[in-house]
Amino acid sequence: MKEYDEGRIWFTQKGKIVTVGITERALQELGSVQSISLPTEGEDCMQDDVVAELEGDQSSFEMISPLEGMIVSVNDELSENPDVVQNDPLDEGWIFKMKLGKTEDEEEDEQEE
Repeated sequence: MKEYDEGRIWFTQKGKIVTVGITERALQELGSVQSISLPTEGEDCMQDDVVAELEGDQSSFEMISPLEGMIVSVNDELSENPDVVQNDPLDEGWIFKMKLGKTEDEEEDEQEE
């Protein structure tokens, strides 16, 4: 698991799929999570684009994308039950999954063909 945005966002990568969520540190800043605005499946995003927003009883948090790619899945359960992210932020409380775009090496290989 890697961290991003001063340790407030975590992500794991399996192949080209990256799962993204928030850390305990972000939860401490938010307090009790009241609502979550999820990204849209199929949406392209650049690294550091705001893709989701979480509202807590102490503050709000704009979640940025740690990498460039396309949103391929969102954790819809969080819309109805934001407590999931509160209770299990590093597993069941994941926010979204994205498929990475081509790496620089892949783009160079295509240009050489």
